[in-house]
Amino acid sequence: MSLLGNMYNEFVANVDSRVKLLPLVGTSFAVPTIIAVYLLVIYFGPNYMNNRPAYSLKRFIQFYNIFQILANSIIIHMYVDGGWYKDVFIYCVPITYSTDAGSMKIVNAFWWTMVLKLLDFIETVIFVLRKKYRQISFFHVYHHTTTALISWLTIRYYAGGMTSFEPVVNCSVHVIMYGYYFLSSMGPKMQKLILPYKHILTIIQMIQLMILTLHVIQALLPFCNMPKLPLFVILLDLVINLFFFYNFYKKTYQKSKMKNK
Repeated sequence: MSLLGNMYNEFVANVDSRVKLLPLVGTSFAVPTIIAVYLLVIYFGPNYMNNRPAYSLKRFIQFYNIFQILANSIIIHMYVDGGWYKDVFIYCVPITYSTDAGSMKIVNAFWWTMVLKLLDFIETVIFVLRKKYRQISFFHVYHHTTTALISWLTIRYYAGGMTSFEPVVNCSVHVIMYGYYFLSSMGPKMQKLILPYKHILTIIQMIQLMILTLHVIQALLPFCNMPKLPLFVILLDLVINLFFFYNFYKKTYQKSKMKNK
């Protein structure tokens, strides 16, 4: 018990002093509780919907997609405004834990990134309410859960320096992705028009993951003064996601091409 107690004390004591007063960050229970509720909704949601008709939610989905496009675009601007492009970009830049204006803007951007990753859970709730259970795959749940968890841990301990590269790239990809989803929600004619380009979304996701993997590997090199253990965890998560995306691409698009021949 003393070992677990010491580990928990370290977990709490090492929180970045700049973020301790931020909502959902200073406490060690809020985000894990939200994730637990999310998993419970996935588990019990289909039973709740069992004797109920599926919801359409067309208008809500359109507004949700617009919100995601705007929110991700704003967050990208926040990172750039904090000096990401000028001071960090793609290189090994250690976390300074500075309280200067630029660093605090980056911290603020990390907080909004975390909030947005928690709001991404809405996508799964939409699947439950529309009875689109096939879309709630293990990969889908793993991706959303680990992304939210890593976003929370990053702002608690590693908000700054080269860790800002991942959310900038990810938010950029999400602008494209939700732009496609918004167009898709406009009706069958638009869906038919853009369907031939759908596979490109998965390719973009895989390219993103390969770029982020190379970026993390850079941070693991001896000359880069970054904490190595959390980077190994992130690297493992990136490789797992890349495997799932490639597997999805192979099953969904390569097999369909073979059938059409």
